[in-house]
Amino acid sequence: MSAVPSSDLDLRLPLLSSAEEPARKPEKGPVDVQKLTIDDMLQEHCGEFGTWQLRHFVLTCLAWALEAFHTMVMIFADREPEFRCLGPGCDEMAKSVCGFEPGSWVWVGGAGSSTVAQWGLVCGEKYKVGLVQAVFFGGCMIGEYEFSLFVFFFLFLGAIYLDL
Repeated sequence: MSAVPSSDLDLRLPLLSSAEEPARKPEKGPVDVQKLTIDDMLQEHCGEFGTWQLRHFVLTCLAWALEAFHTMVMIFADREPEFRCLGPGCDEMAKSVCGFEPGSWVWVGGAGSSTVAQWGLVCGEKYKVGLVQAVFFGGCMIGEYEFSLFVFFFLFLGAIYLDL
């Protein structure tokens, strides 16, 4: 099988021809090819960046900004605060309170300083922090799906019904 130079190929021809139609040979001669960049294509088919595109961009960014605030709340609320030793059975140099005797330590800032301290999500209960975050983002995905159905059925199909 010999290699054909790419300049001799006509890119508009199908790669495989059907049984009824014999394979055509590329036409020789000048071919008027206009090369478009992505910017040229967007400008030609979508138009310039105007007020409608700006409005759409801002509304889309607002939706993601609200999601970012929820994520930031989880980051700071789910942190494991520092602890302070009160008596024997506690080691100040330890990195975790696991294995300490109950009552030998307290959270710096009190039990309400984070959800980890408030609900005791340390040691064997630490997986619940990630579980809550996974459920939150799963709920976001379900909500986005439900909202897309709402938009499709009520706005898109409603507009088609009104056009009839």
